[in-house]
Amino acid sequence: MESYCYVPFGIEPDCSQFRVLTLLPGSGEQLLECVLEHGDIDKSPSYEAISYVWGNPREKVEIVCNGKTLTITAGLGEVLRHFRSPLERRSLWADAICINQDDNDERGRQVRRMKDIYSKANRVLIWLGEERDESDKGIEVASDIAHACHQYTSKGGSLETVTFNDELAQKFFGKFRDPSEFPRLSAFAKIIGRLWFTRVWVVQELALATEATVFCGNSSISWTDLMAAITAQDHLNLWLSDHERNAYVFILERARREWNAGNRHSLLSVLFRYRILDSTDPRDKIFGLSALIKNEFSDIEALRPNYNVDTTELYTAVAEEILKRSSHLNLLSVPRRLSGTGPGDLPSWAPDWTNTRLTAPLGLANYSEINELAFATSGSSKPQVEFSNGGIPTCLGVHGHFIDRIAAVSTVLRLEHLPQTNYHGIRIPKCAFVLDDWSRVAGPRKSEPYITGEPIRDAFVQTLVTESTDENIETLRRQLDILERNATIARWLASLPSFLPNWLVDKLVYLAHALVFYNQTDQMTLDFRIHLSSLADRRVFRTDKGYIGLGSALAEVGDEIAVVKGAKVPLILRAMKSKWALQGDCFLKGIMQGEAYCEDECYQIWIV
Repeated sequence: MESYCYVPFGIEPDCSQFRVLTLLPGSGEQLLECVLEHGDIDKSPSYEAISYVWGNPREKVEIVCNGKTLTITAGLGEVLRHFRSPLERRSLWADAICINQDDNDERGRQVRRMKDIYSKANRVLIWLGEERDESDKGIEVASDIAHACHQYTSKGGSLETVTFNDELAQKFFGKFRDPSEFPRLSAFAKIIGRLWFTRVWVVQELALATEATVFCGNSSISWTDLMAAITAQDHLNLWLSDHERNAYVFILERARREWNAGNRHSLLSVLFRYRILDSTDPRDKIFGLSALIKNEFSDIEALRPNYNVDTTELYTAVAEEILKRSSHLNLLSVPRRLSGTGPGDLPSWAPDWTNTRLTAPLGLANYSEINELAFATSGSSKPQVEFSNGGIPTCLGVHGHFIDRIAAVSTVLRLEHLPQTNYHGIRIPKCAFVLDDWSRVAGPRKSEPYITGEPIRDAFVQTLVTESTDENIETLRRQLDILERNATIARWLASLPSFLPNWLVDKLVYLAHALVFYNQTDQMTLDFRIHLSSLADRRVFRTDKGYIGLGSALAEVGDEIAVVKGAKVPLILRAMKSKWALQGDCFLKGIMQGEAYCEDECYQIWIV
């Protein structure tokens, strides 16, 4: 059979053509057949848009398209089989078929049109994948929790503040604490861990949808009900709820709510919010989000989808535009890559958007807005930036001065290096596993006062939460005591033989916890727990002058601390001959409100 060849669209700027896929009836392993036709998006044709993960691009299957063979990924074939009707034709839109992926110019033009394609679809069909890990039970319990949510809110409850301290919450959600529900809740947690929730394209695909339904195997649930269930699971700390994993879902839901409310954000805000989501093509970390950016950024040439441009060139051009248009240097606080390789020759000051680690901004929660940084290290100063394009990479010129040097560093809190933290209901805070080493560097047990005159122990706990909570110092001291008790358990856990079975470790942890917290509470306040989010991928350090700091994982002994015009937080810089390489930002207890900034001492610093 002859191979299918795409019929090109018109290339005039106002061309509103796109392709609609009509899936012909069939069932089971019967060959997939479809008709691919041009349509006019402005005439609102009837179709449903599919949101899915492409899967392994090397695994291919053949289908019949317009009477000819067309090769598609096996993952898309799986999706189409699921949505195929046994009796009726079904009109769909799926990017891998409806866009000629071998034509970079067409890809660029159609990607610009995806805002219209998803917003004008009758419904968006979210495909999480085939049934596995008892996902049918996971969707079932999600529906049950969602039903409880509707009952709870109808009686005046709020999912944003729900806790088991509320009798109403106990009435409607109490049954989900029973161990008999653990298998279903475990299956639910695995659904939230599916790959779809981590892909950058799904942000706009979900945000723009007028209606969205989630499919997993033969089970389905509305996006609204799924979101209610995940919110309750997270806030009530139900079995195997994972706050870091749930952050991905909350990021997507916030995008949807804000889009529906008409809220649009700056270029940096959008790129930062969704940086933890991944894409097959690294350029899509920019192009896949362009529909969500404020209209005043639409004139930026670098944002126009162009698959002929190099990733390094694209990321550098976008970073330049952000710095030129900003009244701050928050771009330099975007977390650095810790390991692996990113785009070659990318300047240290230009964010590597392929870095998908969930690292929170200083003082903020996992899914916070980087422009919410509440510090004023350089007072009310405005940035002075310029660019030197004479070589590769491009150099960034800023104005500031150096205030101190790093003298000692602790281990980095890397979540993937931690042992198990949940032992059959006993949760050990993640930072407890590094607290001993962090205390070694900070020295909270020392008797002499900190530079600011307060006890070093108080300065240490305020550093852990970057002075960003509403808790008073007495409450913070109690929170540190809880952390230190947990660190005792973590230290003891590390000494256990590795061959012990999990059930025995669970029981031993239970006993150790009972001893360590005898007649003491193990419950940290929500405000304190939230602000521990920014500890991941960071390390405590001490400076030559005796300051305690919380810095990026890349910080090393000998790195310099600089305060820079327009930067809300201090920057960690490493000497590179006559220039400097950015290693990230930091919190330095005692200088975060401009105490060390002196405009008269500022001079130009070149960052490569």
